[in-house]
Amino acid sequence: MRHLLGLNADEVEHRNRTELSGMFTWTLGKGGHSRILFRKDDVELAELIYNPKHVERENDIVSISYLVSPTVAQKPDIVLQLTKNDLSRGMKMTYLFDAKYRIDGKAGSVDIPPEDAINQMHRYRDAIYYREYDAAPLKKEVIGGYILFPGGGEPADVEVSKFYKTIGEVNIGAFPLRPNDGRNRRLLEDFIRSLIERKSTETISQVIPQKGTFVEVGDRVLVGLVKPNSRRGYLDGFKDGKAVRYYTGSHFPTTIALQDLHFFVPYVKGLGIRDVYEITRIRTIAASEVKQTEGDGAAVNDIRLTFELKFSRRLSDGWQRIDTHGMIDYTFFDTTFEGIGQLMGL
Repeated sequence: MRHLLGLNADEVEHRNRTELSGMFTWTLGKGGHSRILFRKDDVELAELIYNPKHVERENDIVSISYLVSPTVAQKPDIVLQLTKNDLSRGMKMTYLFDAKYRIDGKAGSVDIPPEDAINQMHRYRDAIYYREYDAAPLKKEVIGGYILFPGGGEPADVEVSKFYKTIGEVNIGAFPLRPNDGRNRRLLEDFIRSLIERKSTETISQVIPQKGTFVEVGDRVLVGLVKPNSRRGYLDGFKDGKAVRYYTGSHFPTTIALQDLHFFVPYVKGLGIRDVYEITRIRTIAASEVKQTEGDGAAVNDIRLTFELKFSRRLSDGWQRIDTHGMIDYTFFDTTFEGIGQLMGL
């Protein structure tokens, strides 16, 4: 884990550190000695916790802050929390790993993990929730769960096995892990590396929504302010109904569930709203790529969001002014088409 994050041993916080042949290792145990915290320049990057217990009432010795299981206690072997700052500072992505010391037969030349172990990962994901304070509503927390088992097989065969392919499909699956099997261990290392390097928006976009979610909340629409930008043709693209990207300013919608946004309605400064665009992708970029206007005052490494767009339809033949006092930071708000219709007096 340390080398995947590019850290030296001094940037890993843990009590039980030992050195053997120039390699640092950490002994994991239950309770207060179960955490390894990875930091860089005083910024928390990742936390690895062994055998935490998630219950409705928090136990400071063996539980993780804000994670609860209202029904029965859950004790996954290893919890990995990666801290992402590209959308919201301190956002944590939670992944579970469980070690099982048995196999459940073979599929061709590849060992397969126990079926009940895979089912357990589904249970963990459904049973562990996030609650920020006592009266706060519960939110789903765990993104994925993965079995580590003493399986074997050629890596090329493992990669096409059902238990491995489901990792990409539903974020539940298994990794074969045996001593001295460096080739299959690399599959796990590459996977964790991808989790570390992946942007928050990409992770969120791959989380499968509950059936009916979009029907119940409606197709969420982001209404965003469009103002002059030094990028050639940017403002004219929205005036002509041919825009392909929308760039946020220094304030962007961290308080809005981006995965629920499907459409974008530009509010062109001085004109109003008229067009609807489908949001096809959301990315994080540096402010320098946006080419902000003079006087923006943004550092070149500040983070922005870019929404990739495809024209969908027009709300009206001409520009319509709407009340923008509800815009967060006078820049954006999310609503539904019904809400937009009410703002337009339709």
